[in-house]
Amino acid sequence: MNWLQRIKGIISGILLITAGIMFILLPDIKYVLLLAGLFIYLLFCGVRMMIYYFTMARLMVGGKSILYKSVILLDLAMFTASLTSLSPVYLILYLVGIYMAAGVIDILRSLEAKKLDAPEWKIKFASGLFSILLGIAAGISGLLFNYPEISAFIYGGGLIWSGVAGIASAFRRTKSVYIQ
Repeated sequence: MNWLQRIKGIISGILLITAGIMFILLPDIKYVLLLAGLFIYLLFCGVRMMIYYFTMARLMVGGKSILYKSVILLDLAMFTASLTSLSPVYLILYLVGIYMAAGVIDILRSLEAKKLDAPEWKIKFASGLFSILLGIAAGISGLLFNYPEISAFIYGGGLIWSGVAGIASAFRRTKSVYIQ
């Protein structure tokens, strides 16, 4: 990881922590703010991946998967924008799905890293379990007990966790492999 990637990781971590604190401290506009934040994030990631596809990935082996991912992210962004007129229950279901999918992906990546004898597989596994637990907590609080405010608190806590993990990974030493 070069110094530019480290700075980018630190800045994105600080932004995530700031957004998480905003979700916890602003009780009145959480639903709209949550949807706007998700929409902007998904739109930014989708456009960034689309630009990456057209500039470089279309010439790479497996580059079409980048195109597919960017289209899916853009579709999710448009779906998120359409949730503003619906009940907060749909947003809670959406958040539960996002947390569960992210947790399963992190756990699968950690198991793959364990097979490769990577030392950081335990951190990835713990992060995946934490995401799944956040999804379960958001689902229980929002759907069973009908407290969507608690789901916004949980989402804010998840953002803070992601920000801290991003900053920690920016400061983690990485090994460079040189081929002679």
